Amino acid sequence: MSAPSRWPEEARCVICVTVHMDGPAVEAGKGLNHLGIHSRGRYAARRGIPRSLEVLARHGIPATYFMCGYDAELYPGLMRDVHAAGHEIAAHGYRHEGWELGDEEVGLLERTHAILSDCVGEAPVGWCSPSGRKSAVTLPTLRRLGYVYDCSEKDEDLPYLASIGGAMAEDFIILPNNTVSLDDAPLYVQGQASAAEALANWLEELEAIAAGDGYLHFIIHPRAGYGSGTPARMAAADRFLAAAKAVPGVAFVTLKELAAHCLAQPGTWRSPRG
Repeated sequence: MSAPSRWPEEARCVICVTVHMDGPAVEAGKGLNHLGIHSRGRYAARRGIPRSLEVLARHGIPATYFMCGYDAELYPGLMRDVHAAGHEIAAHGYRHEGWELGDEEVGLLERTHAILSDCVGEAPVGWCSPSGRKSAVTLPTLRRLGYVYDCSEKDEDLPYLASIGGAMAEDFIILPNNTVSLDDAPLYVQGQASAAEALANWLEELEAIAAGDGYLHFIIHPRAGYGSGTPARMAAADRFLAAAKAVPGVAFVTLKELAAHCLAQPGTWRSPRG
């Protein structure tokens, strides 16, 4: 008799699809305008996000959309469209900050939280660092604001309880992501992969993860340039999702749903490998 599943819906493998909008906020954070060669973030709003919504709707897959506060101010209707389609809205910085924040950090976290909450009428509970940077005040601030998960870490294949203030927190979970093999941006930029090569890589990861730990965090960026917003690249993501749906025992969940499931049984995630 097989051991009971640790995942929602008694799944053998859970797949969390996350969409990082990375709109004009990326350029704003670098002090650039949104024109010409710097307009790729606007592509996310005009074509990439709508294209991703169509693909996810056709497959019936819920996703987590990481949004910057600056982008929500520019495109509040788009944020509401994403939310109305049943997807989770999570926080991703104000201007996709790629610098050490220092004394700015708490204020930026609070500002983005307020913008996203007001925009869609529901407070975000998840966060991903736009640059990978975190400090001693990051998780305590997020926890105070009502967040329950962070997916910035790249140090595990399984979720685990966060350490906040030197103690293990049974109300806050780390949902790590693999930023190279299951994220379109490094493949397309650092690896100079074609859409077909990216798809082949994703399918290899799917096979290995479904047969192993069973937690797959798939990241797509709907902007042009380093993301999957353009037709051929979104088609590759579409084919990957179709293949993943066909794997027996797979369940698609938002990060919010996975966090709630894990935090309902914190003992399992203190040391997920026993």
